[in-house]
Amino acid sequence: MDKLKPVNYSSLAVAELIDQTTWANDFTWDEIKILGAYFTAYEVEKGTVIFYEGARADYMGLIVKGRVRISKTGADHSVIPLVVLSESQTFGEQSLIDGEPRSGLAEAMEPTTFVITKRHQLFTMAKEEPDLAFRVLWKVSHLLSQRLRHTSFKLVDAPGSKA
Repeated sequence: MDKLKPVNYSSLAVAELIDQTTWANDFTWDEIKILGAYFTAYEVEKGTVIFYEGARADYMGLIVKGRVRISKTGADHSVIPLVVLSESQTFGEQSLIDGEPRSGLAEAMEPTTFVITKRHQLFTMAKEEPDLAFRVLWKVSHLLSQRLRHTSFKLVDAPGSKA
């Protein structure tokens, strides 16, 4: 993230970006305008690494336009693509919540616009807008729960697994 440069957008312009995503469907326009103050916009070119596996970071991204591939390094040091995320999908939720190193590599597959919120921004929101911060955390928790369930099902169906 240190090498990525944020786009100098006003909080209203950031809110308009958030509003372009289906992620915003759970919030009113007035709430989205508030969220705009707690997110920062980024625009990156194809091939840009957004974060590296093992990097220390504490932010979550929401894709407005473009695609981001999440990959993992295998035991033989090969890069294994896990998923390609697109508009309205989020990445980096785990590190936002637990502050632990990144569990994968995130790379832009095409020119990509996204907004991020950092852990300290979320804590500030919790103090200033506690109901809204709770709803954001609830949304993130729900997403993490869905991904864990999906992964559990994949593990059960994996070759060599004993069901």
